Amino acid sequence: MKKQFAIIGLSSFTRRILEQIESEECEILLIDKDPKTIEAYKDRVHRSYIADVLNEATIGQLIPPDIDAVIVDPGDRIEVSILVTNYLKKLGVQKIFVRAETEEHGEILDLIGANHVLYPNKEAAQRLAPILMTSHLISYMPLSNEMVLAEVRAPGTIIGKKLIESGIRDRNHLNVVAIRGEKTGQEYSFISPDYVFSEDDILLLAGNQEDLKEFSDNPVEPRSGFYKILKGMSL
Repeated sequence: MKKQFAIIGLSSFTRRILEQIESEECEILLIDKDPKTIEAYKDRVHRSYIADVLNEATIGQLIPPDIDAVIVDPGDRIEVSILVTNYLKKLGVQKIFVRAETEEHGEILDLIGANHVLYPNKEAAQRLAPILMTSHLISYMPLSNEMVLAEVRAPGTIIGKKLIESGIRDRNHLNVVAIRGEKTGQEYSFISPDYVFSEDDILLLAGNQEDLKEFSDNPVEPRSGFYKILKGMSL
């Protein structure tokens, strides 16, 4: 089944996200108040609507609660992003990505239910696209054209297996840098070849972008602690 995403407000930032994911196997729903914007992009998305998202009923009519993710960016209208985030949270949307103008704006969005607060730059858009397109990817950071570092939830193919027999390195060509428990919130730690993977495991992986995508798509919310870990850990 194709993943479904909604983009509310087409700014330069969300336009880059659209360009990143439109070639993937997914359905994109676009909502914007500007008829010219909708006219220009209607053939590049699955569905498009000219709508006033300040109306909570409109959000409820256009956004299915089980949608995979919603990206919100109404430009510099801070109050709109706050209200829409609140509407989506009440609707039951599980993944809400919202662009913030300032750190203060981001803190408010976080408080009212945004899963991921984004800041407008090209690198953020490039990191978000892989997270949207895979089921187990949590955080994603390109280190070069060939190397990426990412947090990945343990996929079903390795649960119950030892690291040495999982095939992560030999078959998937990825290196397990460290591991932590998602539910326990424990810090990352190194593991031995005899470590047995469980459903609660979050893996910090290093490797090629395509290999990482294939592994994590067996089946990516950036977490503040992830970037602190990078500062103190070398490959």
